Amino acid sequence: MPTALLGLAHHLPAPQRVGSVQRPIFAEPGGPSDLAVPAAGQALREAAIAAPDVEFLIFATMTPDVTFPGAACYFQDKFGLGTVGALDVRGQCAGFLMGLMIADDYLRAGIYRNVLLAAGEVHSAGLDYSEAGEPIARLFGDGAAVAVLGVRSDGNGLESVVCHSDGRHYERFWIEYPSSRQHPLRLTVDDLRAGKHFPRIDREHVERFGVDHLPEVVREALHAAGVTAQQIDCFLLSHVLPSVVERSAAALALSPSRWVAAGATHGHLTAAALPVALSEARAAGRIGHGARVCLAACGAGYAWGAAVLTI
Repeated sequence: MPTALLGLAHHLPAPQRVGSVQRPIFAEPGGPSDLAVPAAGQALREAAIAAPDVEFLIFATMTPDVTFPGAACYFQDKFGLGTVGALDVRGQCAGFLMGLMIADDYLRAGIYRNVLLAAGEVHSAGLDYSEAGEPIARLFGDGAAVAVLGVRSDGNGLESVVCHSDGRHYERFWIEYPSSRQHPLRLTVDDLRAGKHFPRIDREHVERFGVDHLPEVVREALHAAGVTAQQIDCFLLSHVLPSVVERSAAALALSPSRWVAAGATHGHLTAAALPVALSEARAAGRIGHGARVCLAACGAGYAWGAAVLTI
């Protein structure tokens, strides 16, 4: 039986103004593990699985609570998951898809009967809110989502998932410091003054790469699943630049009613963008039981991927 989505929920902090837009910002001290806790409770209730019965934990994030240990360990402790394996995935914008691929392998192999896949980000603590930095700061938001994965007797579930990375372009979309490659300090006063601890985006290159690769990986996932675009009820597309999502939807010849731009309202949630968008679409009734969806993301790394699943 295929890997199935047994439960899904999301949690967003209260919105605050960033320039001319509203973004969910986790204003109190805390990390992505804190945002994932309420989402996990709801997702497990939907899945009818108690926390002690979770057999493995994967946490996708690029903004962990601390440098180490991973956000998965923080979440495991806060949610009371005992001593199950807890793994962080650093796949940036494609982190949820990479976590989904790992969970699918474990479940298909029969190693675990259920896996909790969390995705959460707290970008707001690392953004430049000055006038100069606001164009990048307004792109991001904070949030988390949790999926409970297992198997289901109706046969609905994951039909394909594909992931790629290309590390040749890491400087196009990155945060350079703190960095273990800089000695003797990971972050100096000069680095701070230069703003090297804030995200930097080569917009032209990031946009061009996304426009080339996001539609391409959607087609790859469709081919791997053995379905056509016409058989997909809803496409959920994620990229830090809204223009890339719009151009990708156009390249795929999708009508406006058939695709959702993850982060259109909340800003880019990187690893959490796709599961939050899927959770919201389900809650709004746009995606119901038995619907076939395609999730796709492209971002820093570069890392990109797509999945086809029937809810």
